[in-house]
Amino acid sequence: MAEVCAYISLCKKWCPVWVLLFLFSGRGNAQPTDSLHHYRSHNQLSAWIYAQLQQPAASAAEKSVLLNKAITAAWRQPQTDEEVQAWQDLLINHGYTLLMSGDIVSSTAAYQQAFEWARSHTAVTDESLVLEYILKPLGNNYTRLGDYEQALFIHRKALALAVSLGDKAAMAGTYSNLANTAGTMGQLEQALRYCREGFKAAAPNSAIYGLLLSEAADAAFRLQQQATAADNIRRSIRILERQPAGDKEAAHWLFMAYQQAGDIHIADSVIARQYYQQALQCLYRRQVNRKREQARLYQRLARYYVQLQQPQQALAWADSCAAILLPGKKWATLTEQDMYGEYTLLDMLFMRAAACNQLQQRDAALHAYRLCFATENKLHSQYISHTSKELAVSDSRQRYESAIAAAYQGWIQTRQERYRHAILEFMESSRSQLLWEEMQRGRQQHSGDTLLRRIRLLEQAQVYYQKEALQTGGADSLLQARQQRIAWDLATLRKKLPAAQTDTMSLSFLLKSLPDKHIIRSYFTGATALYTVEAGQHGIRYADRQEVVPGWYDSIRHFRQYYFEEGDKAMVNAPGAYYAAAYRLYTQLFQAHPLPAGITCILMPDGVLNTLPAEALVTKPVCPAAIDRWPFVVKEATISYAYSLRTWQAQRTSAASSKGFSGFFIARQPGGLPDLQGVEEEKRRISPAINNGSWYLNEQATTGNFRQALLQSAVVHISTHAFLKAQQQDAPHIALYDKPFYLFELNGLTTHPAMVVLSACGTGDGRLVSGEGVQSMAHAFIAAGTPAVVAASWNVNDATTPQLMQQYYIGLTTQPNAAIALQRAKLNWLENLDVTDMHKLPYYWAALQYQGDTLALQQGIREKQYRGLYWLALIGILIAAVLAGRIFLKK
Repeated sequence: MAEVCAYISLCKKWCPVWVLLFLFSGRGNAQPTDSLHHYRSHNQLSAWIYAQLQQPAASAAEKSVLLNKAITAAWRQPQTDEEVQAWQDLLINHGYTLLMSGDIVSSTAAYQQAFEWARSHTAVTDESLVLEYILKPLGNNYTRLGDYEQALFIHRKALALAVSLGDKAAMAGTYSNLANTAGTMGQLEQALRYCREGFKAAAPNSAIYGLLLSEAADAAFRLQQQATAADNIRRSIRILERQPAGDKEAAHWLFMAYQQAGDIHIADSVIARQYYQQALQCLYRRQVNRKREQARLYQRLARYYVQLQQPQQALAWADSCAAILLPGKKWATLTEQDMYGEYTLLDMLFMRAAACNQLQQRDAALHAYRLCFATENKLHSQYISHTSKELAVSDSRQRYESAIAAAYQGWIQTRQERYRHAILEFMESSRSQLLWEEMQRGRQQHSGDTLLRRIRLLEQAQVYYQKEALQTGGADSLLQARQQRIAWDLATLRKKLPAAQTDTMSLSFLLKSLPDKHIIRSYFTGATALYTVEAGQHGIRYADRQEVVPGWYDSIRHFRQYYFEEGDKAMVNAPGAYYAAAYRLYTQLFQAHPLPAGITCILMPDGVLNTLPAEALVTKPVCPAAIDRWPFVVKEATISYAYSLRTWQAQRTSAASSKGFSGFFIARQPGGLPDLQGVEEEKRRISPAINNGSWYLNEQATTGNFRQALLQSAVVHISTHAFLKAQQQDAPHIALYDKPFYLFELNGLTTHPAMVVLSACGTGDGRLVSGEGVQSMAHAFIAAGTPAVVAASWNVNDATTPQLMQQYYIGLTTQPNAAIALQRAKLNWLENLDVTDMHKLPYYWAALQYQGDTLALQQGIREKQYRGLYWLALIGILIAAVLAGRIFLKK
């Protein structure tokens, strides 16, 4: 049995000699059931474990089931050194058989369990065996799953162990793993550096040297260094073909190198086919017997024939792949519940959808796309690091664009509503997946579950160590080790959490949950087309597709940067040029479907559209002389923003404080920061609109008071400096008087305000992440559970902001829709005769944008205002009653 080989060397220290000979001979029969009963009745745990390991099975999958039963059937914990080692062997073999059966997710969990066991029994564990049989497959599994940060953590552990053991072959192998992981993360130059280090450790012409050459070939190919890639893969194949016939690992690497060579030469279909055929020959000669690797080759061949526009052959290879990954399943009856986290399965489903598209089988294609995205979601649930998740979301964009294009084509051809529904469904699934996960995780951790309490404690420790690292400059190696340990423990515990329940969040449910007089307009910025869907309570209103001409997305970036991010100079010096550019963008985005008046339009932008201030565009071609007469979009439509429909709904239902106002105003900045001239004026102007607010000015605006306000107030207003990662700061933070408040500290809060007003420069701006939107301060508050945020997308103006905020808070006392209150504040600015015409340019008033639940403050400020009016009315009635009484007595 192939799986026996993985643990023979592990057994040498503790196994009886007859067991070793029995295993090595490969002639073992099943242990009689009475033998297992005998070991159990005599409390001989190690003998019982090795008897379980000898149980024969028809396949790796069947063997993994037997080993899993053995793990759960053990009647006690290991006690002696021999039993500890036997248990280690059982865990390792369980991980190995799961890997051989293709269950990469369960295999990873099993190897992780083996790793934790080894770390807790270091006195017994052989480090060289941990390196070879635990760290190596565990790190590779994490790479296959796309959880790259975890993979790097494991590979670095392995490298340190290999260096300490002086094992050059292990060092070379680990450098190969590091190169593979770095390459998968897109760090191609780093991957090449790892390969060069590996070349130093590997013996020339050895199999590991050939493997390193194939890793270097992959990185060079992706760097578009075609000649170098072709040369490296040719050298790799030459070395691997010369390895001894019995070297199964070298045979496996050669099998993969043939496939890689096919990928590198894909532009020449004849050469590519020759290499893929050589890989097939490895299977026919039984040089490779790993089912998962066979499936990967079949998936590559499906892709090859899709590219050749030969869909029938592509489907045949996809079926061969499915026969391995989904044995016994039929396409017509496959459901999302049948899917599991596996990249080869994901790619195969995508190729099947593409082939069905080529055959004009729209429904079959959409079914395959849905299964593909279900597989992708299963993979995402296994990721822990944010970096890995971001890369995975970015990688999925092409798949979603293909699915949306197929659904749109179905709508154009049939006009059947289900295709429009599919367009919005795919749009919604593609956007803000990570934000949704963060919001769901925050909700989970408000419960009293023991596991969640443990996770919460670790997250609080993580916040503490992050702050310590920032204060020490990140140079403390012990501190770094603690951070890595906490990150690993969090990874382990979070994987035990159940998946977030989303069955009640169907698309139809989400649309019906929209408030009256609200619609959504959702976008998807594809590489070749821009898709738009507008929908309301009663369903989809329209779906549209626009061809994207080269450079159009770049023109939006330039518009934002030139007229807003670089200050007011460009707009002030040439208002006519700004008007022309703003109208041109309006015609491209809104002319065919103008934003409706009298309705709050929740924009859900995508890609570069996240940076576009829609209210600042103009709707007519002729530019009036007076700026206050310009036909700005803000005059015609109420606009709010959301990351996605489901995150917006989660904001609406988020538990938040309903009463109280806390304002933080820091005009005199400590630590050498420039003073903010308009802050005290802003406080003076908004205070009359607030009854019984808590005000923190300068020295009073401490992090302690701020944290308390976040826990207790319905509205938290912040007027100070704010710093983002994009500004080369150590970490995004709000500059309070005593010390910074880092945004990762929001993770430690149990309750949140209904609204946060970030009246500070650039708090709505930040790093644009593909498929996720702008990672701004507003995003951080929303992720933490805040229903609504007002934030500035560029530098706010000292003269404008106090008056806008004044009108906004006055509007909130009478207007339940906070987005309308902000719109009216901007209109009041444009209509104010005391404001100079030049200051009515959108640079000065359009920065503040509303994100989230528009009805978040139905209680709170309005309630307080009404309470004040109530007491005034009551006092008036009492005075009138007293006066009436006196008049009556006089009579």
